[in-house]
Amino acid sequence: MKSVALVTEYNPFHNGHLYHAEQSKSITQSDVSIAIMSGQFVMRGEPAIFNKFVRTEMALSAVDIVVELPAYASISAGQYFANSAIQVADYLDANHLSFGSESGDIDQFHAIAKEMKAIEQSEAFAQKLKEGKSYPRILSELLEHNTLLKEPNNTLGLSYIQAINNFAPQIQPWTIQRHQAQHHDDGITDQSFASGTSIRNALISNQEGWQKVVPSKIVQLYQQPKANTEPCFPFIKHTILTQDAKQLRQLHTVSEGLEQRLKKVISATTSYSQLIDALKSKRYTRTHIQRVLMNVLLNFQQHDKPQTLDAVRILGMTKRGQAYIKHLKTKFPERNYVTNINKQNAHHFKHEIQATDVYNNVFNHTATDFNTPVIIRN
Repeated sequence: MKSVALVTEYNPFHNGHLYHAEQSKSITQSDVSIAIMSGQFVMRGEPAIFNKFVRTEMALSAVDIVVELPAYASISAGQYFANSAIQVADYLDANHLSFGSESGDIDQFHAIAKEMKAIEQSEAFAQKLKEGKSYPRILSELLEHNTLLKEPNNTLGLSYIQAINNFAPQIQPWTIQRHQAQHHDDGITDQSFASGTSIRNALISNQEGWQKVVPSKIVQLYQQPKANTEPCFPFIKHTILTQDAKQLRQLHTVSEGLEQRLKKVISATTSYSQLIDALKSKRYTRTHIQRVLMNVLLNFQQHDKPQTLDAVRILGMTKRGQAYIKHLKTKFPERNYVTNINKQNAHHFKHEIQATDVYNNVFNHTATDFNTPVIIRN
């Protein structure tokens, strides 16, 4: 059985995702589509608007298997996020990886990836690292043709190509051009497509219009309880106030003295949005700060970041997906394809379980990793 992996957040699932899933399966001529999906928290440093179980239900309207991306990766910057996703795709024996991009030209990605590898081995790159410059900034300065890096999905796509080259060269990458709405669009203007940002804005503010840009057969799932960042603030503030700078420095993604800035501004802030504004600077982007704050909330430690993948969590699957998982268990009997969490296998997923517990505590939800079985759909 041929399979195509899709690295996703589905925050929430919309017509653009449906288009990507259908096109990916078609162009790769795959029998099975696998969504590697962020769990309760997402890359932009926010709680997912719907919990991972609701979003799995949404996704199964278009894909055959939903697998959880490890929680540390889901709120990390591009390269670690991409590396983890490709390792999951490899663990699931995916033949193809399909990602959305502003470019839509896979040859362009291969060419830039090759150029980036050469740059990483240059003296100029080493010198700029010594100067304390970030990886994306160095590339933007040294790449002759860096227009591809100016769009967020293109940048992430390049990270996937690099990860495939490093960890799973047998996986064939494909890219599909984003249809209509762009990544950061904050309003719904098209009759069929809109960005996740604009849909979240509409849902949280109880505006109309989102119904036309999500698959009609799963509209009822969007009535489920919604999450946003503001309720996280009291928990984040408590942690920053009660931990010293040395303890904060041990948290995942905290670096470059940000722990000192957290301690400096926290007492005077009274809301999440105010805290973000107080921390923003040329040195720290809004997205980076948001990731840091989610790691403060989750208490994810630098030293505890997973280095290897020894199991994957199957959140949901169709009948076709079930057949594929059965095939994998026969082909790789030593691998752990886990469909239901119990005391015996929970140690593989301690961070994902912790993320769910924190998410539920903040938003008063009750669906846990132990009481929610794998979701099966036709």
